[in-house]
Amino acid sequence: MEGSLRALACVLGGGARALIEAALPVACAACAARLVTATDLPLCDACAAAAVEAGPAFCFPCARSGGAPRACRRADHPRLRAGFTWNEPLRALVHAFKFGGAVELAPPLIDAVLATEGFAGIRPPDAIVPVPLHRVRRRERGYDQAEALARTFALRTGAPLVRGLVRTRATRQQARLGAAERAANLAGVFRAALPVALAGRRIALVDDVVTTGATAAAAAEALRAAGAGPLETWCVAYEPLE
Repeated sequence: MEGSLRALACVLGGGARALIEAALPVACAACAARLVTATDLPLCDACAAAAVEAGPAFCFPCARSGGAPRACRRADHPRLRAGFTWNEPLRALVHAFKFGGAVELAPPLIDAVLATEGFAGIRPPDAIVPVPLHRVRRRERGYDQAEALARTFALRTGAPLVRGLVRTRATRQQARLGAAERAANLAGVFRAALPVALAGRRIALVDDVVTTGATAAAAAEALRAAGAGPLETWCVAYEPLE
């Protein structure tokens, strides 16, 4: 567990490493403890050790309904494969990546995810599809965080990156909404952009974090409408349902 997340601290290189070293002393992204060297970025040893792996893939609809999520084999139920469960160290990393302009964290985040038990020996999908931002929010942020993660997944697994979804309208921020509001906020918001590239294909749908699963469900609905085959959602972290 710790080793997989420690990969985050070791693979930052080139210009990013030079900028970090020039700015020392540096604080841990999660607890603000002073880090002695750039190789300790972006987490201190204690915070890296606190990261918890999510384990093998499971059926998210069954998890939400109280079923047997790791035993489900229904083809129409999308599976969730996450690197880590959501806690403070992961929150700090994802927020720095997503809201802090640190797009260079995408490769080390995905390298850490691929080193977890849940991704061990994974079979590459036929296509990797990011959950897209609306063009207005992408312009405001300067990049699409899910696409940055999906691009690294594609490079590491050898599967093609397919920009197979379009977000048809801007929506309210999901983090500020309850479960029912999230589902309503996303109703009909995605449509397939490249049906020919999706039909019959095994798809890995990529997002940064999964909470209620509303975004992944809306995106999966659009992919199935385009004829996509078996589908999994891949993410950095998920927040366990209570």
